[in-house]
Amino acid sequence: MKLFQLLPMAGALALVCAPLPALAQATSPLFTAGADIPAVIAKAKAEQKSPNVNSTQPVATFGPYRVLLEYRTGLTPPTVHHGEAELVHVLKGNATFASGGKLIGGAPNRPGSTTDAGTGIEGATSRKLAAGDIFLVPPDTAHQFQDVNGEFIIISVHMFMPAK
Repeated sequence: MKLFQLLPMAGALALVCAPLPALAQATSPLFTAGADIPAVIAKAKAEQKSPNVNSTQPVATFGPYRVLLEYRTGLTPPTVHHGEAELVHVLKGNATFASGGKLIGGAPNRPGSTTDAGTGIEGATSRKLAAGDIFLVPPDTAHQFQDVNGEFIIISVHMFMPAK
């Protein structure tokens, strides 16, 4: 085959293959650069519908595992994640973290959901949180971020835990 016959095929192959890595990254990121986090925060802030609802943005996902940036500016309902532990890293702000005890006023969010939300927690233990703190929430543990003043931004990782 002559060179002039190969060039059109090579060009077509380059056009077809070039968008694939960008498309894969846009729909399911495995990596978000630190330099991109301010833009992720800005998007979460813009999409927050109410101070009583946290806004989340994915920063890395793979299969059922997700790393989320969570943006809060007020009190959100307490939750329990059934069969999932949660790793939390506080990026910005201060809050009180209440955990343990019993979720009250709870009802499943929707069929198949692993998270229940409630109206309060009875018998919780509280701890003050600040930027830089890292902690784990065991599976099936009621928890809530309270006393949020201003922006409170975390990275959370939900990890499935096998039933014992």
